[in-house]
Amino acid sequence: MNALEGRLALVTGASGTIGGAVALRLARDGARVIVHYATGHAAATAIVDRIVAEGGNAEAVQADLAQRDGAEHLIAACDRAFAGAFAGRIDVLVNNAGEFAFGALEETTDDAFDRLFAINVRAPFQLARAAVQRMTLAGWGRIVNVGSVFGEAAPMPGMSVYCATKFALAGLTRAWSRDLGAAGITVNAVQPALVQTEPFPAAGPAVDARERFLSVPGFGRGEDVAEAIAYLASPAARYVNGACLNVDGGWRA
Repeated sequence: MNALEGRLALVTGASGTIGGAVALRLARDGARVIVHYATGHAAATAIVDRIVAEGGNAEAVQADLAQRDGAEHLIAACDRAFAGAFAGRIDVLVNNAGEFAFGALEETTDDAFDRLFAINVRAPFQLARAAVQRMTLAGWGRIVNVGSVFGEAAPMPGMSVYCATKFALAGLTRAWSRDLGAAGITVNAVQPALVQTEPFPAAGPAVDARERFLSVPGFGRGEDVAEAIAYLASPAARYVNGACLNVDGGWRA
């Protein structure tokens, strides 16, 4: 039997490089997967099609997590998915949706600050709060937050607000693990560094400078992060709680 057979997994931001890889990987472990997207309908649908082609089960769901009620709409959509078969359940929550911003402090607007915290911190908080109510009833659950190595250090200028959101997410991960472990719910984070995504293409300005931080040459892949998340989401990781696992090619070594 696959590790997540019969489980429902919600992966936010699953139309992107990392989220798509996570959705595919969890489906291969037997989970039925909610593939969340904000604007990438075509990409999310393509992920669903790949999962189905491999014999898995997935549905794409749209929600704007920058909006205060976005998480509520997403949870309601999860209850309707798969013809309502999982209404009232979420077994695995992967808080992957996030936004990157770069800029000097004096150039950062209040609106930019609020948007980054809404997507990177408030939405994971709201989704975890809703998911925990369902996981507690089952006595089992996995929450995996996708943070960043910038949640441990700020190695370059111009990233103060982004770093603050990822520091906050790491703090929530550790605190929630204390709150929820006794209920059978583990909370962990993975913290990627240079994964080839839209904000971090493998070619372009400053790539050489960024790669100087790595001890493993080259950028990571979405699949590298997905493998770590699949472990943390599995029953095998029952004794791993409150961990912030760097998947970073040695960035923080």
